[in-house]
Amino acid sequence: MAALMIAGTHSGAGKTTLTMGLLAAFVERGETVQSFKTGPDYIDPTFHRRITGRACSNLDTWMMDEATVKRLYSRAMEGATMGIVEGVMGLFDGAAGQRPGGAGSSADLARRLGLPILLVIDARSAAQSVAAVVHGFTTLDPSLRFAGIVINRIGSERHGRMIREAIEHLSPIPVLGCLPRDAFSSLPERHLGLVSAEEATPALRAYWKTLAKQIALHIDLDRLRAIMRDEEQATGTAAVTTTGTGAASSALLSATTKSARPYRMAIARDRAFHFYYDDALRDLADMGIEWVPFQPAAGETFAADVDGIYLGGGYPELYLAELSNNQRFWDDLRHAHRRQLPIFAECGGYMSLCTSISDGQESYAMGGLIPATCRMLDRRKALGYVHAEIAGDHLLGPAGTRLRGHEFHYSDVTFLAEREAPAFWLQKNGEQGEKVAAGYRAPGLTASYLHVHLSAFPQAREALVQALAGRTR
Repeated sequence: MAALMIAGTHSGAGKTTLTMGLLAAFVERGETVQSFKTGPDYIDPTFHRRITGRACSNLDTWMMDEATVKRLYSRAMEGATMGIVEGVMGLFDGAAGQRPGGAGSSADLARRLGLPILLVIDARSAAQSVAAVVHGFTTLDPSLRFAGIVINRIGSERHGRMIREAIEHLSPIPVLGCLPRDAFSSLPERHLGLVSAEEATPALRAYWKTLAKQIALHIDLDRLRAIMRDEEQATGTAAVTTTGTGAASSALLSATTKSARPYRMAIARDRAFHFYYDDALRDLADMGIEWVPFQPAAGETFAADVDGIYLGGGYPELYLAELSNNQRFWDDLRHAHRRQLPIFAECGGYMSLCTSISDGQESYAMGGLIPATCRMLDRRKALGYVHAEIAGDHLLGPAGTRLRGHEFHYSDVTFLAEREAPAFWLQKNGEQGEKVAAGYRAPGLTASYLHVHLSAFPQAREALVQALAGRTR
């Protein structure tokens, strides 16, 4: 299927706005658009899903091997007429220690999937010099192909014309549009920079409609679609053929023996907990897990007959009163923990299992499964890729198992006594970095700030399924 990568010269160049605008514009034209997000980010995919009506797929060449990337890409594209991949940071920015365009970068993903790149450039405080930026980005790696250039934040038609002429003088890559500085209002903000897409407010829906209108007005969508078709015909489907280790990964998905009934796992999905990798949930469903959603921030508790509980990331700090007042949920969760029912918690879920969460003004009682308190901070505590080693046998595998993951949080957890059973040893500066204890584990419980894309780790998926299977025997 026709697809392209939307990449920027740096964070803030406008690729997220352009991506959402193109998704909305092509949906309005009747296309079935499949979106993707480069890297581990949870926030942008929630917006994509609201616009397209299809789950956005995260693709990460640092956390995943190439076969997994291609498997998830091919599966997500089923039933779509086109695909749009949102990049991360600048085109050549990847994981620490990588060469430009190395693992984790938009360039690496575009190269591995054979995707043409639509490059968006912020033109504030520059004119003809933008041509030099285009030249550098489009020639640094000869293996990359470029579908076109979009100039963002031009000050006037004359400003845009000067830049376009300078680029066209040096490069055969077409300029497909110039977006005025005032073309878009700001995305409604609320928390950590963005309002949550889970709220699906009228303001968000109106914003996406405005984006689609402005994108159609200022970008040559017909030409862009034609370029995508030409690229599709030129490259065919060979670039996304799954071979090698992907066969082993796919075999593990189908080889797992399912029980007479599915392994029922409760999953918190509401305004407070909604950061999940949909591909990982789908892979686990293929291995026998039946997801049973519930909404703790809305006063609900989980079904009594589940075999395990999954509390994902999100924004529990925005719903502290609602969560604290849901005593039925906490009582049920404590009872499940005493019975050693498997409980897997990530980031926001980890925070909510502490004895309390403080927002800086008031402390709210939480689950109390972890002997620690959590407090929100004014500044970001952690952001980035980490190597992880399982510290002791738990839900994702035996001690010593190596994983890769990502951290992003504005809170900190303080244990009430010395932490005896960390979930992971983390290495934040490469595999040779100092090991730091992280998270908490107890019989049946694994909890930490770490986000792991389980599609990338079949053995960890298998360990989780087997933990649930142990409840059904």
